[in-house]
Amino acid sequence: MKIAISLVFAALASLSQGQGQTQGQTPAQPGRSTPATCTNMRVRRNAATLSPQEWQSIGNVVNRMAQDGWVGRFGASHDRLFGRVHGNTCFFPFHRRYILEYENIGRRYDPNFVVPYWDATQSARNPMADPLLSANALGTNGQGGDSCLADGIQGNSQLTYPNQHCLRRTYDNNGSIKQWYAPEIISSYIQSDTSLARFREDIEYSLHGAVHLGMGGDMNSGYAAQDFSFMVHHANLDRLWWDWQNTHNSYLMYDGTGSNGPASLSDMIPEDSSVPFNGATVESVMVLGYGNVCYTYDSSPSPPQSYPSAGGSAPVNNANPQQQPNTPQQPNTPQQPNQQQQQQPSSNSNSSRRPVLSGSSNMANRILENSGIQGALGSSAVSRFFPGLNGWRAPNRRRSYQEKKVSGCGEPIPFPPRLTPEWVKMHGYDADRVEMFHKHACEIVEVLNNSTYKSPY
Repeated sequence: MKIAISLVFAALASLSQGQGQTQGQTPAQPGRSTPATCTNMRVRRNAATLSPQEWQSIGNVVNRMAQDGWVGRFGASHDRLFGRVHGNTCFFPFHRRYILEYENIGRRYDPNFVVPYWDATQSARNPMADPLLSANALGTNGQGGDSCLADGIQGNSQLTYPNQHCLRRTYDNNGSIKQWYAPEIISSYIQSDTSLARFREDIEYSLHGAVHLGMGGDMNSGYAAQDFSFMVHHANLDRLWWDWQNTHNSYLMYDGTGSNGPASLSDMIPEDSSVPFNGATVESVMVLGYGNVCYTYDSSPSPPQSYPSAGGSAPVNNANPQQQPNTPQQPNTPQQPNQQQQQQPSSNSNSSRRPVLSGSSNMANRILENSGIQGALGSSAVSRFFPGLNGWRAPNRRRSYQEKKVSGCGEPIPFPPRLTPEWVKMHGYDADRVEMFHKHACEIVEVLNNSTYKSPY
């Protein structure tokens, strides 16, 4: 215990002298060129807020891309790169670059085209009621013996990779969908994971797999990218990564194992000739708002006002240097409490940025979630599962705002589903490790359900 305390004070002393480097950051190479600031940013919106007309416009782009062979090319490239971009830290930068390329190609057909994000946590209790799973958006369950998608923006689509077949969808629970991961679980990951390697495992073994499996059909395959559900789902995972980057002020953290060994910012992002990335490096996609990564999210912080320094940080005041890293082998290992984080007034400047302490895209419910957890759990449970709430204070609410009523709010949080053995094998995951992470997710749910916390979702 004395040794651990000494190490903490030593780390703080180093930071106070300006010598600390954010743990896990890959140092940038001396003399590296700094990406230019984007001058024309686009905003990825919550897909649940889109109108039927906006979905129709998206469908027009997707179908024209399919006619020109792009949808098949994206499916083929993802399938061929599958083993290199899953099960390691490259999972995040690859899919960020991949969705960006899809979006850029779509904008050739419609300059207003932007891939929205699908916050599936909002329908975790009852995925079948998700507004995206309707005839006006992504479509419903497949029909007939081949489970062909017959409605939605890709209804009756015929695909050519890896062979001629209809776009298939097969819900994973006998015509319905198993419950997904609740926002509170993702919130715990965002707050408590202090390395990208750990955050990647938490996300890849949870919400990522749950949505793919819930949709089934082509989404349960290496060529899932032919279903537009893939794009909006991975846009959401990218949003969560960006929120995590902002919360920990870790824009250039890239640790653990990459696609070819130890992770390095200079690694080339795996690419396939059918969808080339032109030699893009991992660092080229790490920070939104710079280089060619000219987009942000409607519920996320804006890009930093200056590109992060060699240590990986941008000049913000919500950094959390005191938090110790999780032990990857033990996902439920308690961590040191966060430095107190105060919510600051909203602003686009780095000096007043606030951490994102929730996996939810619902801004009002974030406040209800955070204040509810803070009031329901003891200090040790908060420090272990929701360390960002140490010292957190809810910002003032506008009196005119009225919270939308949602059925089922306040009921016990559902326990998340397990990944199937087939899914684990397809990705080459360590089955015991996946099970360990699932138990940790269930522990988060159990702690909340055994308290006085009432979920606003």
